[in-house]
Amino acid sequence: MKRKIYLKRMDLYDGLKEYLEKLGKSGFFEDEIERIHTIEALGRITGLPVYANRNVPHYTSAAMDGIALKSSSSFGASESSPKILEEGKDFIFVNTGDPIPKDYDSVLMIEKVRIIDDDRVMIFEPVFPTNDLRPIGEDVTAGEMIVTRYHKIEHYDIPLFLAAGVFELDVLKKIRAVVIPTGDEIVDPREARLSGRIPETNSSMVRAFLKEMNVESDVTKVVPDIPEEIERSINSATKKYDIIFTIAGSSAGSKDFTYRVLEKNGEIVVHGMNIKPGKPVILAIVNGKPVIGLPGFPVSLDVVLQKVVKPVILRKYKTYEKITEKKIAISSIRMRSSISEEEYIRGVLANVENRTVFSPLKRGAANLISLTRHDSVLTVEKGKVVVDEGEEIEVEYSGGDLEKKILVVGSHDLLIDVLADLLKLQDHEIVLSSSSVGSMGGIIAISKGFAHMAGTHLFDPDRGEYNISYIEKFMKDYVLVNMSYRIQGLMVRKGNPKKIKGLSDLTRDDINFVNRQKASGTRVLLDYLLDKENIDKSKINGYDVEEISHMNVAVKVKEGLADVGMGIESAARVMDLDFIPIVKERYDLLINKNFAKTPMFEKILEVLKSEEFKREAKKIGGYDLSDSGKVIRG
Repeated sequence: MKRKIYLKRMDLYDGLKEYLEKLGKSGFFEDEIERIHTIEALGRITGLPVYANRNVPHYTSAAMDGIALKSSSSFGASESSPKILEEGKDFIFVNTGDPIPKDYDSVLMIEKVRIIDDDRVMIFEPVFPTNDLRPIGEDVTAGEMIVTRYHKIEHYDIPLFLAAGVFELDVLKKIRAVVIPTGDEIVDPREARLSGRIPETNSSMVRAFLKEMNVESDVTKVVPDIPEEIERSINSATKKYDIIFTIAGSSAGSKDFTYRVLEKNGEIVVHGMNIKPGKPVILAIVNGKPVIGLPGFPVSLDVVLQKVVKPVILRKYKTYEKITEKKIAISSIRMRSSISEEEYIRGVLANVENRTVFSPLKRGAANLISLTRHDSVLTVEKGKVVVDEGEEIEVEYSGGDLEKKILVVGSHDLLIDVLADLLKLQDHEIVLSSSSVGSMGGIIAISKGFAHMAGTHLFDPDRGEYNISYIEKFMKDYVLVNMSYRIQGLMVRKGNPKKIKGLSDLTRDDINFVNRQKASGTRVLLDYLLDKENIDKSKINGYDVEEISHMNVAVKVKEGLADVGMGIESAARVMDLDFIPIVKERYDLLINKNFAKTPMFEKILEVLKSEEFKREAKKIGGYDLSDSGKVIRG
């Protein structure tokens, strides 16, 4: 048979781009999902978002060895005027992880306690409520999305899933591949004794590479240089495997038959790439399956595996190659650290306003969620006490393409997680990270260029509108987009055992309330409504007890740690609480003006207006999406 020149020789980028596009049209990249045991999920890719089935932690616990005490009994303690506490009356001894009885609201670490005798201790400083406590749901609350789809499961994810009661996971099916060595001169390595016989070792390289990529693979017997045999092997393989690899026969020699077989049975997208080594490669599609003809020389083979095969597998798995690199960033907040220890602070990175911004996650040795959600680590050297807001720092980053990272701060809402997940269907490389700092905190972060978007629902009673007057105290040039309307009200336990009817009941002696933090939209709204109804805040038991999210308030009510809390209907539904509606509010997304000019912002608007977003919101309940995606200002 006559030699034939390379059929469709292309540059690497152009050839790979065209091949991926055609594989997409063939349906190869469509998700196939299977359910597996969580304990066996290392390295797999989530095919659907993962929701917590229970709170983590599921009880209030001590974060330190020490004493659990009533914070009020410590007030006034100092070095010059210590306080003596009695065991059983004022405190109990606790170890890290011990449950904290309802009568105690804080923990003082044992190093700060002087033991007088078996029944008494002396303390030298006041302790404030929640000090060194791990509250219920500190990591995640029941019903909260832990990770989105297309999350690669790492070793530290598995204990969080198990703690959250997630014992099975929906993951993308493993790719199944077959390797077909070809050539009359190729033999089993154990039989390569005669001159001219080449030991077949390339398949071992391919199989090892595929194993590293979490792909299952088989190797066939060597197929001789007979076109009919090669054709039979390939067509048979397309019925059983997801990807087919042939080795050798991909060049343009007189005995290179692979490309002739593929031309006859399918479509050759690329035959020959302008790379060295690695030129003799074939990228074809047969029966909707990728068939890749690999070169026979080992160095060429490895180049093609790294530059061509790896991107195909990563695209099928909807993930990216994790490479750790050092990045120069600025800190989004002021952080204090220990003078006597080196500290590792986990966080997320994002490019905002032509700067790389590091936003720390919740710190603490017990916080599993910081492991799952971090993409970067800041090392604060021993002796450095403060990292200032805006300070230039060096961090280790392993989170993929920084240009596809979106940072959302401010008031958190369950639909932010839905948005993060559905953006993955637009582009699997997009990662939306969120941090709950309250509506006002979000506005300030946007004004300083520390985030791309901020959730806000601040009501201005003087102007009778939401958000705009607060935003314009800090900036004039901004974009504001509606995400939803929500119902704010009172969350109470199922059956409403205390027969609470409205805000006036909050002052009853038998009612314990849990509040939101200052400057949060819910706190601002509550204070406005209390003033409007002439309700005295000082008479509300628990008015100064604060939580940082609607879900955390709902957890406290669910667990009986409070009788009632102010929050949104969707949080009450997720936690199976009764809900007393009070007012409908508008929840908007404040957008960084430069981010609003990017294609990623267009994708966000597309998701907010989509039927998928509306369906997911309906499943949660408590939302009106009639204006979702509407640009209010900008």
